[in-house]
Order: sequence, then structure tokens, then C-alpha cells
Amino acid sequence: MVNQRTPERHHVFYFHDGTHIFRVRNVLFKVHKNVLSDKSITLKTIFDAEVHADVLPAGGLTDDKAILVPEQISDDAFELFLSVCYNKWRPDVSEARKSTVLELLELSRMYESQDVRNHAIKHLFFLRHMIEPVKLTSIALKYHIKVIFCYAFRRLLLLRVNDLKDSEFKLLSNSVWITLFRVRERLDVHRRVVAMEPPRLVHSMGCKDHRRCLNDWNQVWWNGMGRLLMDGRNPQPFDSAIHQFQSLSYGDMSPECWREMIKLVKEGRAFLHEDLIDCTVLDLAEVLVNEPLLDDAMFS
Repeated sequence: MVNQRTPERHHVFYFHDGTHIFRVRNVLFKVHKNVLSDKSITLKTIFDAEVHADVLPAGGLTDDKAILVPEQISDDAFELFLSVCYNKWRPDVSEARKSTVLELLELSRMYESQDVRNHAIKHLFFLRHMIEPVKLTSIALKYHIKVIFCYAFRRLLLLRVNDLKDSEFKLLSNSVWITLFRVRERLDVHRRVVAMEPPRLVHSMGCKDHRRCLNDWNQVWWNGMGRLLMDGRNPQPFDSAIHQFQSLSYGDMSPECWREMIKLVKEGRAFLHEDLIDCTVLDLAEVLVNEPLLDDAMFS
């Protein structure tokens, strides 16, 4: 229901030579149809239909008969939408609220605007760390944003399933959860293999006792990396385990051998988890995320 108070004219986006008036909650925006048509497939279609039919618009010519924007959209979001359309006075990305960014995404979908979508995604990417992984994944799927989906799914892999709320499970489809659980199981198997099987030691030219060096490498790996990865109460992710492992004492290993093996481990050549995650995320994104080609539609 529209607020019954007298609406206020927006301090920037109420142009006296504008052609159409929009009402967002209790704020009026008077804008130019040629500007909106240039940025929005939906609005261009509506305005063109009015011209071709040679009829006056059903609404939007006066303040009391403004075009009503759905109630879930705030005037702040519509203001940001227009700032993109007019390519002027864009609020700083760091100052946008999460709710406003999501409303801007909804506006980009509602009005089919590629420029607005791109701007909203830029805002969302800046805020990605502040949004819970399950919620962020659901947003990426709803609006078909591949870069956000890939980032969010990686964060999902780090969650403890028992910490999730029932309401969070309902935000994502079964296919997403099934893929997540399968990848988690494969990663757990890989974790155990890595913990038990140290990378093959390649001795340096200066190594004087290969047998002792190898024995200590195996021992350091099991006592260090094995314990860090398989800790029953607090298993460490690979990156954290690598960081802690490199500071351990390496016994009677040759210092040159130790440095080479640490280099190998830090470069990720000892692990395959990143390859597994990358392939899974990209394959899943190809199936579930279909980014709209609004630019092509504008000129088709």
C-alpha cells in the first residue's frame, strides 16, 4: 500500500523537463524516457509501445498519477539505479548498505539493465566478506552471478554443517548441497592421504646423509603436517597448516633439503585440493549460473 502522506520530490532526480514520474514509497522521481530507454530493455519496450500505439502513457505524467515502483524497493536503491542510468553522482561503493545493493540487483533484473547489474555486482563484490556464505550463494544463484557464486561456494566448503540453521538449508537447492557434501568427503579423503604420505623428498647436492635426512623428513611431516591436518578438535585448513609447518624444527635434515621441500609445499605442488575445488566450482557454476546477456538484447 502506498503511503498516504504527501510525497516529496527527490532533490536530484526530479527534472522539470522530465517525461515520466516514478513514485518509490514516498519519494517522486521525474526522469527522461530517452535516458532510461538507453539503459533498460524493459522500459525501452514500454516507452516504444506507447509511441507506436500513439497513445498517452497510462501513468507517470503527473505527481498524483506517478508510476508506482514495488514497495520492496527503497528510494535509496532507486536513487542509485538512476545515478547509474544518468552516469552521475554515484554514491561510494563502501557506503552502500547490503539491503540497498540487493534492491539494486532486483531493479537490474526487473528493468533488464546491464549497466545497473554491473554496478550492483561491483557493490556486492565489495561487501562479499560481510555476507554469510549460504546467503551469498543464494544471492549469486538468484541473480546468476558467476564470480560471486564461485567465491561463495568456496566459503561454504569451510563451514561446519552442524552449525547451520534449518532455514539456511532451505536457501539452496538439493543439487548444491549434494555437490558440497561430495566435495567435502573427497577433500577429507585427500586430507588423510596428505597427512599420512609426505611428498617425495628430493635431496640437495649438499645433503650428506640421505637416510637420516629422509627419516627425519618423514617424522617431521607426520608429527607436524599430520597432526595439524588431522587434529581431532581443531583440524587446520591447508593454508594454515602450511604456515605453521614451515616454522617447525626439522631435526637432522639438511637445511638445503628442508628449504626446497618447504618451497614445494608452499607452492601447492604437494596438494591437489585446490585443483579439486576449482574444477568442482567451475563445473557447478556452468550448470547453475546463466548470466544474462542484456547488452546483446538491447541491440538485437
